[in-house]
Amino acid sequence: MDVGTVINTMRDPAGVPATPVVFQILAVATWVFHIAFVMLTMGTGVLAVYAFFRRATGPFWEQLSLAMTKVAKVSVSLLIVLGVSPLLFTQVIYDPQWYTSNVLSAAWVIGFIFTLIVGYCLWFVFYEANHDGAKQYVGFYAVMSLAIFALDGLIMHVLAYQAILPAEWMSWYAPGGVVDTSGTKLHAIEWARYLFIMSLSAPAVGLFLLAYSEYLTVRRDKTREYLEFARDLGRKIAARGAIISALLAVWWQFDLPASTGLRSQPLGWLIPAGLVILAWLASQRHPRLHGYTMLSLGLVMVALLAIWREVIRVAYLKPFGYNADTYTVHADWPSTILFFSTILGVGSLVGGYYLTLLYRAGRVEGVYTAEPRVDRLGSAAVAVLVVWIGVFFVYGVAIWLRNAFLA
Repeated sequence: MDVGTVINTMRDPAGVPATPVVFQILAVATWVFHIAFVMLTMGTGVLAVYAFFRRATGPFWEQLSLAMTKVAKVSVSLLIVLGVSPLLFTQVIYDPQWYTSNVLSAAWVIGFIFTLIVGYCLWFVFYEANHDGAKQYVGFYAVMSLAIFALDGLIMHVLAYQAILPAEWMSWYAPGGVVDTSGTKLHAIEWARYLFIMSLSAPAVGLFLLAYSEYLTVRRDKTREYLEFARDLGRKIAARGAIISALLAVWWQFDLPASTGLRSQPLGWLIPAGLVILAWLASQRHPRLHGYTMLSLGLVMVALLAIWREVIRVAYLKPFGYNADTYTVHADWPSTILFFSTILGVGSLVGGYYLTLLYRAGRVEGVYTAEPRVDRLGSAAVAVLVVWIGVFFVYGVAIWLRNAFLA
């Protein structure tokens, strides 16, 4: 049996509504935001627990624990919501690989949902209980939550990794010629890749602390001493964490199969090199390197990782004759235009309004009153939502009438 023929035959016969490279770009771009919040969740979560158990050693640890607990709580919500888009775009052009991997480990896929719910609930228990004078045992709710989140990350890693190893599918499905439909096994784990991505939580929370301390400088309820404490801690965590991540990135680079030619790819080596530079910059005390600048550089590194991840997938599938660019295209311009106008219109205005509102409100003590420009942006966001809903229903009714009376 030729595996390449099988996975190409498994493609959706309906094809895709636009050139496949569009979906590759969208999958990469949306994964950046998803994985960024994964890193932020794990980083702030670990720091929240660490600070919780160090409350008695300094005046600022308890305040930091409370702040990081809130950040992690919000980040979990965002990583879940933002994880939908890259998953959907991946399914469009890599559907044979993704669905096969899910079927091979179906029990873990189903368990992922339940464990994620349990982990999220445990974090909420910690969030509600983490206050002045909280008992030490409260921290163990957070420890259990983070352990579950790490397991969920491992499950997602395995599903993605199994999807690019089609040569192994039959041996996993029918080991020794005996069919195994239980779906209870995680068949392939690349520890270098998993540990590297998880380790990025350390520089992520470090860079976040630099931005956090800069963001709150205008707040009178945050003392200068506390913000300096957060800034210094962020600088240390970012610098040391980036070095550890760089070493793991080198391990991952050498762990890649020599037959793929990926070990010599410049982009792969650019990631550990960039992390070393990031570590050096984070260790500096120059004011311009504080705050949002370093956080922006961190996002650039995440974008490089997202691109590298796609390059690896293409290289792994190339020997099997699977190329996303050869997917059958049945152009659907109305839906494509509606999709991108939704991103540009609703996404930029509505999303921009919420981000602006959250940014401005967080820098004000007490009740926030929107400035005139923020108020106007809100009105524009409501207007574009009304237009979008109207276009959506008009378009749907038009198609229904055409199919009902003109077919």
